[in-house]
Amino acid sequence: MSMDQGGGPVIRNHQLRWGIAFVIVLAGILAYANSLTNDYVWDDASSILRNQTIQDMGNIGQVFHEDQHRYGRGQGNFYRPVLALSFMVDYALSNPAPGQDPGPLIFHITNTIWHIAAALLLYALLIRLGAPRFVQFAVPLIYVVHPLHTQAVTYISGRGDPMAGAFVLLGMWCALREGSIGKRAAGIAAAMACLVAGLLSKESAAVFPFLLLILALGAPTRSESSVARPTLTRFMPVAIALLITIVYGILRATVLQFGEDAAMPDAPLGQRIVETGQALAIYLRLMVVPTGLHMERTLDGVPAWVAGMGYGALTVMLVALVWSIRAKKTRIAMGLGWFLVAWFPISGLIPLNAPMAEHWMYLPMAGLLWAVAEAVEPLTRSPRAKPVATGLVYGACLILLVLTVSRNRDWRDNETLFRDTLAHNPNTARVHFNLAVTYEDLEGNIPGAQRHYRRVLEIYEERKAENPELQDLYWDEELEAHLSLGNIALNQGAIDRAARHYQTLLRLQPEGHTRYIMAEAAHGMAQCFLAVGETEQARSMLEMAAQLAPELMPDAPAIQESPIS
Repeated sequence: MSMDQGGGPVIRNHQLRWGIAFVIVLAGILAYANSLTNDYVWDDASSILRNQTIQDMGNIGQVFHEDQHRYGRGQGNFYRPVLALSFMVDYALSNPAPGQDPGPLIFHITNTIWHIAAALLLYALLIRLGAPRFVQFAVPLIYVVHPLHTQAVTYISGRGDPMAGAFVLLGMWCALREGSIGKRAAGIAAAMACLVAGLLSKESAAVFPFLLLILALGAPTRSESSVARPTLTRFMPVAIALLITIVYGILRATVLQFGEDAAMPDAPLGQRIVETGQALAIYLRLMVVPTGLHMERTLDGVPAWVAGMGYGALTVMLVALVWSIRAKKTRIAMGLGWFLVAWFPISGLIPLNAPMAEHWMYLPMAGLLWAVAEAVEPLTRSPRAKPVATGLVYGACLILLVLTVSRNRDWRDNETLFRDTLAHNPNTARVHFNLAVTYEDLEGNIPGAQRHYRRVLEIYEERKAENPELQDLYWDEELEAHLSLGNIALNQGAIDRAARHYQTLLRLQPEGHTRYIMAEAAHGMAQCFLAVGETEQARSMLEMAAQLAPELMPDAPAIQESPIS
């Protein structure tokens, strides 16, 4: 630091940059410090606690050819080996005692580090893109404390979003490197490595080549040569990234296709178009006023006119994009293009496993924040406006930080999370199911478990009554609710009630995960027959169980001749 002519301090550029970086890191730590004491929740069980692969560093190669949730209920289709490797490292660092689960502290610390890293990389990218100082300061600072990210940061299994986001941001920073041919080649190579790491962290990184194209079209050139960077050189990393992404897509559709989760049939195109507008309106509202956040968002009950608001906002963005291109407001155009490109895959037009999710906005939000900050920045240039603008940014960040700290508490444990989610969305079957499992397995609250298992069945009955074409369909939560209610009734001696639940399951077709449910139902039915002295029927049920899933019933059809008590 030196002194200006009037005797005041002059902060050099590199000192100011380090200062802004420090503020971003500090803000991220303050926002998520109270999440470090949270427990494992939801899919953390299948991602970490039951995931035998990540519990042994000797299984490094195995994570590259298996589903991320292979230890969950049924077979999923989540190929995220780099994410699994990060869990493996955390598990090793936790060093749990034999037979004990690792504490969640290190996992939460790692999530926070990845999120702060993504914010710092966003800051570095804005510097490389020539953004004004106000934009460099405001965008990553708001980004790092925004509560819409809690689902990706506080939730351990949400780590894929900040990991993929960090790799995408770092890859774009590397790809835009200027200088000699050697430096550019090294930058492109590093960018492609980041792309691969991002794709293997989460599928959302597939937007990388399209985001890079937008930045390549608008990024300033600081080439050391006397001429602008040749077009071929500027767009070469885009072409390579697109090729890598296409190859990844082919592999995921073939040899790395593990199956599909049970889900509602794809909605008709007309319905998806309406839901796209509704979801966009809600996303934009949550970015501006991030209250009422919860895990399980649906669009049931959302008025149709909300879609009009969403499409109205989309129209405004498209008009602003065209205007900014014509007016040569390049960075505003890049920010808007970034948002639209990253939002489109999760817009709802392409069928996904949910109509919307808060954590899906992890990458799109960065682009929209950038565009808005660039549009506002000219108003902050006067000497009087600068401190006011800085104060407003700090004030907004303080409010967002408080909201984030508050939202972190909702993720404290399974019961807290599920009860909070049901307070916002009482008709989500899988949350009722997960709360029932929590009550049954972790808290021994059998009446509470029965109440929520029954609510699962009621929700699906209501759906089928509204949509007759769904009558013959069954969902995993529905099947397992029948199985759990049957097992609880059997343990309570309510044989008839248990048998009704088991018989419902035994009428199904033994396909995929269903055959394991049927095998357990057959085993339970055998116990029902034994309880009433029907030994031959019990033996027949055990034989069925062994045929359906011999790996689960290795001792069948061995049977005691006396009824159980």
